[in-house]
Amino acid sequence: MTAALPDAVRPAVPDAVRPAGSAAADVVYVEDLLADLQLERAGLPGRDPVPAARRVQQAASELADLGLSRFVAELRGETAPVPAPAAVLDLEADEDGRRASYEVWCAEARELTDEVWRWLTERRRAAGELPWWCGESALPLPHDSVRRLAEVTVPVRDLSEIAAAWARPAGLRGSATAEYNWRWLLLGKGVLGPSGGVSGGVSGEVLPPLNELITLLVGRARRRGLLPLAHKVKVLRRPNTPSMVMPVRLPGSSLLSLPTAVTPVTVQYLLHELAHLAEHALRPADAPLVERWTFDPLRSEGWALLLEQLAGSTAFLARLGIAEKTAAVLARFYAEEERFSRGLMAADLALDTDLAGCRSSAEALEAASAVATATGLGWAPELLLLRQTRVLHWRSYLAGYAWRDAVRAELDSRFCEADGQGEGEEGGWADREEAWALLRSALARTGAAGSAAGFLDALRLPEPTPRMPSTHRTPPTP
Repeated sequence: MTAALPDAVRPAVPDAVRPAGSAAADVVYVEDLLADLQLERAGLPGRDPVPAARRVQQAASELADLGLSRFVAELRGETAPVPAPAAVLDLEADEDGRRASYEVWCAEARELTDEVWRWLTERRRAAGELPWWCGESALPLPHDSVRRLAEVTVPVRDLSEIAAAWARPAGLRGSATAEYNWRWLLLGKGVLGPSGGVSGGVSGEVLPPLNELITLLVGRARRRGLLPLAHKVKVLRRPNTPSMVMPVRLPGSSLLSLPTAVTPVTVQYLLHELAHLAEHALRPADAPLVERWTFDPLRSEGWALLLEQLAGSTAFLARLGIAEKTAAVLARFYAEEERFSRGLMAADLALDTDLAGCRSSAEALEAASAVATATGLGWAPELLLLRQTRVLHWRSYLAGYAWRDAVRAELDSRFCEADGQGEGEEGGWADREEAWALLRSALARTGAAGSAAGFLDALRLPEPTPRMPSTHRTPPTP
């Protein structure tokens, strides 16, 4: 499903017809160019008939002046590619089919092992003062956030108990923690039982269709002011693809890519990605261009984790039309899913540390095998090694959980404890319009103030001092 691009996404103006000496026209041109590059990256046509990749040559000096050259190079595929399998892990319900798909995926990952090891080694060798994984970002990261990302550490835990609990209602054969089932389990495909109902016999349609779910959650985001009415959302649905958001003509519209299948985690995915949409949409239009395209990964993922946590409220799920019993099962699953995901990312961080002492791809696989064994999932070591290419992402999540909890504590302290308010329909602060207004203000910050530290500072600002009452008495209104 795709929606038409909004009229607000204007075509780029060729150099020959742009007003001479107009800084505003230059900014519009470059921003439209970046938007078309993003669309082309997603496999969609831009608004200008001339391919954006060709127009980049004309705007090279402008992009360099704005500090966006490397970002553009990544969009054009000119930077060193990150090793990745071409095969897609097919998340179908048939266990034999899933096993076959997984074996293809593993085989390709094994072929990439040497390439992944070379890529990781080169990145570590090229790292300067900052950790090697900072090089994943095309734009500079705030130093305070880099420190938090570098310091995050979580012990690896045995995840087999959670995986086994998910496998029971799914009726999986053999070992519940078999590696070819873990991703299917992670998506919660079996949590509602093989009949489509919760384990225990409830059957029927328990989750809204994707179109309805998108409409409901986007509507809620707009009512909270997270998505201005003028901000357009272009939705791209593809089977077996991860969800993602790309800024398109900030702050006028965004591109949201979603898998076609609806699973229990789809509610979380949508909330998470809507948080990223809000972060794009609330950027001030008059902020410097490079600031509108720069995001602190710690703040971005932490804020998205804060919004997705609302799905843990049964009352929130009930407002989506989900039955109370099913909502309770889903809320419990979301809590388990967070523990499971954090466990996988802890394994990623542990392997990152261990790889520093490895001298060959064979040693790297041995280290990955040892870490995978600790999870109890029997995970193929080449897949764990492949995940190392996204360590910045995993660190952003793990540090983001702690940052999210700090933000929530600030919100609860400010909006709940003062008046004795307890957990509401979405959880304490989430019922207060003042809290959402404060979040919107924090999200609109850019530059240094738009970092994870700046966001927390915004939440701690004192409330405006109330105006002193006038000594002049006015008659009551009739």
